[in-house]
Amino acid sequence: MSGASDKARFYLEQAVPQLQEFKEKKIFDDDEIRNLVKKRSDFEHKILGRGSQPIDFARYAAWEISLEKLRQKRCKRLRIKGSSAYTGQARTFQIFDRGTKKHPGDVALWMSYLEYTRQERATKKFKSVLTSAIRLHPTKSELWLYAARWALELEADMNGARSYMQRGTRFCTQSKDLWIEYAKLEMIYLAKIAMRRRILGLDAGESVEALENTEGATDDGGFSTTADVIAIPDFKTHTLRPSMIKGVEVDSEVAKDPMTTSALNGAIPLAIFDAARKQPFFCPAAAEDFFDMFASFTQVRCLPKILQYVLDSMMESYPRDPCICSCYIRQPVLGIEPTSPEFPIAVGSTLDRLKESMGTANDKAVLSRKMKAWFEQILGLEELDPGIQTVIRHTIKKLE
Repeated sequence: MSGASDKARFYLEQAVPQLQEFKEKKIFDDDEIRNLVKKRSDFEHKILGRGSQPIDFARYAAWEISLEKLRQKRCKRLRIKGSSAYTGQARTFQIFDRGTKKHPGDVALWMSYLEYTRQERATKKFKSVLTSAIRLHPTKSELWLYAARWALELEADMNGARSYMQRGTRFCTQSKDLWIEYAKLEMIYLAKIAMRRRILGLDAGESVEALENTEGATDDGGFSTTADVIAIPDFKTHTLRPSMIKGVEVDSEVAKDPMTTSALNGAIPLAIFDAARKQPFFCPAAAEDFFDMFASFTQVRCLPKILQYVLDSMMESYPRDPCICSCYIRQPVLGIEPTSPEFPIAVGSTLDRLKESMGTANDKAVLSRKMKAWFEQILGLEELDPGIQTVIRHTIKKLE
């Protein structure tokens, strides 16, 4: 254990100038500094000892971040000038560097490191860490998606986001979610162009807001926050959103006629879908997820063509699967407002398709559950015609 103690002393000695600043400027008193040193010593011995875990490094980094936040609050309250945040940030970077070198296979630690550098707006460091993480884990889809999100949000770089997605799909052939997010990225771009065309008066349509409609430390003498680790992004709920590309320039594409330009007519999302069909993960459930994602972009002018192409492909491969039958039944009403005169006619077509599919589906129980849940969602729509409500309730009873 002497080796670990020597290393711990080495890293603790590096923090001495910071502690002297705390004492000279009276940011912390002597007792607080002693407690601070003891806490750091405990962390150092824990991460340097045998059996240390990645979570130990994450907790150490979170504690350093909470200490830095507390220092900033004390300096502001006491009006202390000249105290730099660089030392605290550098120590946190060092802890994450040591942790990722000791546990290079832990993706969660890498994600925590990336999230901290992003929050600190250390762009150069972020790019370096992201490159290292992706080189070590090219088959982790969450890293590619995180890189694409960063390119859109901070860089407003659509080509960069596409590049990350393209490279990610080459490595992550088993990741259904990454392929769907790639297609979603292109649909968001088409929706952005559609919104811009409406602003410029090139297309008559819905309101400009349609695109967006689709989608602590305490100064108590201690050094802790509400969480003891860095928060890791949840990619099941935080996917690509239209608001992420608000800074992306699309004027060069807006001037083109969508009906004569293949890229603006849905060619890229359909190409992604065709490529996904050849991947090992593709199945009726994955096809349904693609269909539902496409269907959410009602403001895209070429949506009917995209949905029809996807549905034809699915009916060709899995004509009797309940997932595909569900898409076939729902297609007529997609993109139609409940208050529109076309909506009752579309509901009638849906009911006809339901009767047809119930006679051909290979699992009628699964199809019944899917359609019951979907009809219940329609009943929750505002301003739905009472007659349509009666028909849907009767259909739900029959499905039960």
